[in-house]
Amino acid sequence: MSTAKARVLEDGQGRRAAFEDIQVGQSLGEMEWEITDDLIDLQCQLDQDFDPLYFPQSGATTRVAPPSMTYRPPRWLFSRTYNVRGLFVRWENETFREIAPNTTIRVTGSIVDKYVQKDREFVVYQAEGRDSAGNLVFRSRRTHVLDFVERTAPRAGAGIDSGIKPERI
Repeated sequence: MSTAKARVLEDGQGRRAAFEDIQVGQSLGEMEWEITDDLIDLQCQLDQDFDPLYFPQSGATTRVAPPSMTYRPPRWLFSRTYNVRGLFVRWENETFREIAPNTTIRVTGSIVDKYVQKDREFVVYQAEGRDSAGNLVFRSRRTHVLDFVERTAPRAGAGIDSGIKPERI
């Protein structure tokens, strides 16, 4: 059995994007994202966060979504554009307005930087979400390392995919 390191060449979604394929300035497209009570419930369960703002009692203030709701849509845009895996290494997020149930948010994104550090390939992308009136709801900037394995390791073989199905996003 070989102990040599290799980076995965392809998975169930096809050939994985190489660092050279990712272009700074590239649009990640856009998506419409509907916030529902069920999505808020799911996020609160995932985070184990049951703040009364997310579960108001009768007569209390209107329900809002936790800011962590905005984590997934930018990653979905990135995954629809590029077949990548890797590790999330930095997340900057600003929330400008509360997110209420039955709100539709238009999320757009782009690649803003890429660099090599310690023989690993990093990609920086950003996204923002706006409500139906065009108001900025959130802005996010992410740094993603494409592989944990050094970039000098060869690409070979097939790996498992993340389960993200870009056509269903």
